[in-house]
Order: sequence, then C-alpha cells, then structure tokens
Amino acid sequence: MTEVRDADSLELLTALDMVAMYRNGTLSPVDVVQSALRRLERLNPEINAFYSVDHEGALEAARRSETRWQAGAPLSQLDGVPTSDKDSLQAVGHPRHFGSSAFDGLTRPSNSDAPAVARLREAGAVSLGRTTMCDFGLLPSGYSTAFGPTRNPWDTSRTPGGSSSGAAAAVAAGIHPVVVGSDIVGSIRLPASFCGLVGHKPSYGRVPFFFQNSPAVVTGPMARTVDDVANMLTIISRPDARDFTALPYDPVDYAEAIKARPAVRKIGLMLDIGFGPDPDPEVQAIVEARAREMAKRLGAELIEIKSPFGPKDYVAGDQFYRLRCLSQLSQLPEENQKRGEFIYDWTAPVRSMSAVDYHAYADRLIVTRSRAMRLMQDCDYLLLPSVAIPAFDAELPGHDPDEMFAGWSNTFIFNLTEQPSVSVPAGLSGGGLPIGLQIVGPRYDDLGCLKMAWVAEQIWGPFPNSPMAGSAEQGDN
Repeated sequence: MTEVRDADSLELLTALDMVAMYRNGTLSPVDVVQSALRRLERLNPEINAFYSVDHEGALEAARRSETRWQAGAPLSQLDGVPTSDKDSLQAVGHPRHFGSSAFDGLTRPSNSDAPAVARLREAGAVSLGRTTMCDFGLLPSGYSTAFGPTRNPWDTSRTPGGSSSGAAAAVAAGIHPVVVGSDIVGSIRLPASFCGLVGHKPSYGRVPFFFQNSPAVVTGPMARTVDDVANMLTIISRPDARDFTALPYDPVDYAEAIKARPAVRKIGLMLDIGFGPDPDPEVQAIVEARAREMAKRLGAELIEIKSPFGPKDYVAGDQFYRLRCLSQLSQLPEENQKRGEFIYDWTAPVRSMSAVDYHAYADRLIVTRSRAMRLMQDCDYLLLPSVAIPAFDAELPGHDPDEMFAGWSNTFIFNLTEQPSVSVPAGLSGGGLPIGLQIVGPRYDDLGCLKMAWVAEQIWGPFPNSPMAGSAEQGDN
C-alpha cells in the first residue's frame, strides 16, 4: 500500500488503497473527495480535463459513503472512490456534447445513466464531474471544438490522446485513480498509452452499453494499476437489461482472478502492423524488450509475426469510419455541422460516396477481421505497440491532420474482431513520454488478457507517476 504522508499525497493512492484505508478507519471518503476537488481546481486550468465539476453532488455522495463505511456496510470495493464521467456517456441531469461545437444549442440533459455510469453510481463511486473528449470521439487526440485542447500531464505541450482524453488526463494527473472510457477505434488504449496508464478494451458485450449502435463500441476501465482496472471491470460488467447484445453475465472477481498464472505457450510479437505512421524505432525497441521479458518469465515461446495487413485495410477502415461519422454529423442542421470544423472537412470526401462503395469497404473490413482472427491460431496472446508513436502536439487533431485515422492503426482492427485488448505502460521514451504495450487475447478472454497485464506489471514494477501527479518510491523502469 502507498504510504500517505499528508492530504496532498492522496493522489498517489490507488482505488484499492483507498478502500482498504476506509475499512480500517485511517481515511475518510470525505477527506479524499475534498482533496480531489482541490487538486482538480488547481490542475484543470493546465490540462483542461474537466468541463463541468459537481462540487456539491460529489461531497454529498462522499458523506453518504462515509456513513456506510462507518456502519461497516459499504456498497462495493469502489464505495467512496472518486471518478468522473466522460462527455459521451449518459449521466442523469447532464447533457452530452460529444466534444463538438456542432451540438451547440442542441444538447438536452440525459434522463438516464449509461450502464457503466449506473453501475458505478450503484457501487458508491463518487463522480467529480464531466470530462472532455475530442470531436465525435474519432480523433486520436484531445482536440475539441467544444472544449479546446486537453493536455497531457506528462508534458502539457503534448496530447493525452483521444477520445477519452479528459478521463485519461485526470487519472494521470492524480485527480482520481480510476475512470471509465469508451472505445470504438482505440479511445481507451490510445490515451492509456500516451498517459502511462492501464486501459482495458473489453470483449464486445462484456460491459453492457446503451444505446448499442455498433458492434465495435465498448466501455472499459482505465487506471494506474492492473489491480484497479480489474476491480472496476468486476463492477461495470454487471448486467444491464437494456443491452440486448451483452454477453451472459460472468460473476467473476477479476481483481482476485488475475493473480492466477495465465495459460500461455506461445506469444506473438508484431512490431509493425503494416500501415499507418512509420513506427518510432524507440517505441519498437521498448515493446520488443518488454515482450521478451514477459515470454522468459512465463516460459513461453516468443514468435515474431509479420503483419498480414496492408494499405487496403487502412483505407477501408478510414472510409468506413468517415462514413459513420458523417451519418451522425448529417443529422444536425447544416450550420451546426460546420461548427465542428475539422470533422466537417474530414467527412467531406465521403459525402458523395454511393451505397455500393460503402458496402465494398464493409466487405473489405470482413477480410481484415478474418486475417486478424487467424493471427490467434499461431499464438495464445499477441503483443504489439499500443500506438506506433509517442504523444504528439496537443494542438493537433492527429499527428498528421491529412491522415487523421492513422492514429488508430494499431487498435481499430481489434474493435472489429470484438477481441479484448489491454494497454500497459512499458517504458518512457528518451523525451520522457510514456510508451504502451498492447496485449490482445482471443475473443471473450478478458480474464486472460488481464492476467497477462498483471504479470507484466509484476515483472516491470510500478510505473512512475506523471510529473504533475507528484513522486513516490517507484520500481526501476
């Protein structure tokens, strides 16, 4: 457990640290939430992670949690733990902007919670407010016409990644320890990689989602440790009758189950996915070294895999998601559409696309999916960089605004295949920026992926906190 020296060191605690101290009476949810709110007010002007803060609601929820802990009747292993809600997720009484000025004047407060938000509320977690995201959730950065750029606590000139940009920045800055992100092309794993966090994209259907409008979209946990991610998954994977696509509920305690040794004989390593940005050699070197350490510890064979993907797979993904974004944008009045400047321009080339063209790209993605699934015939788990490059400038919508979708190159395929994947921090670049390693497992094997992530964390030791989150005793990295 992290040692607490004073109220200003609470940002170093994990969620599980917090509940252990609530249980033995050495810490109060009210103290934690008050500290988190002070920290939020101090740091948010620098990182722009929150666009709305609920001081009174958070403190009232903390007081109720404190009463439950004093009575020995907490609601869960997250009772009294501060968190936040991403802009795209419904929360009662709050409008959704989807990060874009295109929704100016059109937003209405939600009258229900998204399933993951509802499960956290039922578990007694304390929401501090609403966090920022990029326009329409499809930019690999924190670029937002509604909120301005969100910034990375490791280096505020760099992006935290998108689309769960504010969520990741808040955790990396030590404002709160855990959060739920959403992911349709990589929006959990990319910001986890850029911000030095653990981010788990569950198998499709593992965590209920509503309204479910894509076989690629999921919600999942982000935190500084694998234990906290697993603990949160236990709670948000609980059933919700609104999602007719959800998997049958599996009442596993992930935080306990991850500590069993994963069954693994062969580990695949793919350092270049075959399209997108030219992989940064430093990213590749860090990921390869960590992969070899994992294989050695597990007594597994490491197989270097040549990518079966190429530019046609990238083009199909790029065009398919431009069309998806256009279908959302086109439902708005023309004058509103133009307010979402970059998205409006990005979708312009597909406005004249025919249904036949669309179907051809959809067919191509089926080929892409089948190739991805065949990768798992050669290995039990696949390792690759979460993102091929380190975090880029915070002011940019993508590392190359002319090829915005390229930022998702290492992640979006595994949304299409419905496979679980988790990004774990593997090291720091020479410039001090986090590098993520992505672990991809067979479909529905969320537990196996998290076991692999837990093993990685045990081998490498605790990852450093961001400079903004303060310092503590850390393992070698």
